[in-house]
Amino acid sequence: MDDVGGARVVCCGAGCGAALWSERRARNMLVSIKGFWKVCRYGDLYMVLAALAAQSINISVGFCQGFSAVLLPQYTHEYPNITYEQSSWIASLGVISNPVGALLGGMMVDAVGRKLLLQSIVLPNLIGWLIIAFSETYVFLCVGRFITGFTIGMSTASYIYVAEITTPEKRGVLSALGPGLVSTGIFIVYSLGAFIHWRQVAAICAGVSLLTPFLMYFVPESPLWLASKGQMKEAYNAMVWLRQNTNAAQQELMEFTKDRKIGETMSFTAKLGIFKRRSVLKPFVLLIVFFMFQEMSGIYVILYYAVDFFKAVGTSVNEFTASIIVGGVRVFMGAVGACLINSFRRRTLAATSGLLLGVAMLGAAICDSLNGPPLMKLACILLHVSFSMVGFLQLPWIMSGELYPQEIRGVMSGTTSCCAYVLIFFNIKTYPQLENLLTSNGTLYLFGGCALLGAAYCQLFLPETKGKSLTEIMRQFDDEKRDVDPEVGNAKCAIDKKPVQRRHSAGASVSLEKNGDIFSPKWILKDEEQKG
Repeated sequence: MDDVGGARVVCCGAGCGAALWSERRARNMLVSIKGFWKVCRYGDLYMVLAALAAQSINISVGFCQGFSAVLLPQYTHEYPNITYEQSSWIASLGVISNPVGALLGGMMVDAVGRKLLLQSIVLPNLIGWLIIAFSETYVFLCVGRFITGFTIGMSTASYIYVAEITTPEKRGVLSALGPGLVSTGIFIVYSLGAFIHWRQVAAICAGVSLLTPFLMYFVPESPLWLASKGQMKEAYNAMVWLRQNTNAAQQELMEFTKDRKIGETMSFTAKLGIFKRRSVLKPFVLLIVFFMFQEMSGIYVILYYAVDFFKAVGTSVNEFTASIIVGGVRVFMGAVGACLINSFRRRTLAATSGLLLGVAMLGAAICDSLNGPPLMKLACILLHVSFSMVGFLQLPWIMSGELYPQEIRGVMSGTTSCCAYVLIFFNIKTYPQLENLLTSNGTLYLFGGCALLGAAYCQLFLPETKGKSLTEIMRQFDDEKRDVDPEVGNAKCAIDKKPVQRRHSAGASVSLEKNGDIFSPKWILKDEEQKG
């Protein structure tokens, strides 16, 4: 009887445990559903969809950057008379037009808007790929490469758009989607190039170029750009779509319009004077130096010369297979980097990434000097690629959309990207000569040393932007601290009423006075009257 009673107790305990486990599972599921509902209700879902639409252009950027790695081996096999110099021009012409595209895009993005520019990129992209696909001569191939290079330069508008539509908490991870999608494009083009002819690859790239204008049709223009142009009703509607919350949209636009009062009355001379401000020149210099260390660390050499690079270094794995592995590693580590960027400070990520990729490249160089196992060299290079994707590669591009004032963000972001692409072109064009001068082993030592120097630079000088609003970031570079509300301008509003605190995409926690006129902007009142 006792045994039977004990068995009953055990069975009862097991049943209770199962019931508790089921209850916890149901509760966790309910929490997950509530969390998803909050994402939909408070606009994060729509914000993420808009960011994905804008960042989709970076898939085409990846196609442009990775295409030369699969084109050159096939093309030189078809046309053995192609010289080494001509091969380097095929690779570098995809880069030489990047600065022009970046500068042109930087000027256009403030004039025509972020959305329209991202949609218009399809023109040079589609035309360039079709010329490549149907080219019959070396000259036409070079022309096609040059035209597609405009896509890479103009695509930096996607970082500006994402920076302006997102909240400070989500800005880092959504901006990091750009480099991740570039890596995805590279992986796709590497994989296609290993199995099909380069003309067919170009035709597929031409078809994919239609993706971004299609997706951008369904998302709104940047509300901050619309507000800066005085289109307040359109800005309000765009912000409501992004936030799915009328109160949040109303408050964000009120703060931005208060911040714009000074800028609207500035003369042309005063606007030109903005370019001489410390808050413009200092971030420009900091980013250019960061880009210099980035290019000299070998990241883009491995990207543009993947197949030839592995052949020169000498690994036991087929060079096409090795390039596909590199593309896959970039995609995976790009996702890891996007997760880390929301958990760690920008400076810490950049310095750690530079240190680790420098050590990995020096490891490959030492292994090559000692005639070590080829697989060890491949592993070191893969580690170099992996560590570059968690900070050193994407951070300067992300920060180029964060560090400049709203009035000239497009122009300065384009100018910075223009200079960066000039550095990339110089790096890609001179790599064959550099390899002949230093040998492949010497270039590995050079890349490793420059990466270590870049890590030290980031730790000492790189500004911190994690979790900060765009306005807070601007104030880091001001000559002096002024006793002002960072979202209002040069004078605080003299209303002695209790402030309301909130977070928004263009600024940190700020004060809004409970003033009837402020809380009932004209564009909102008219909209409500029409609904009534």
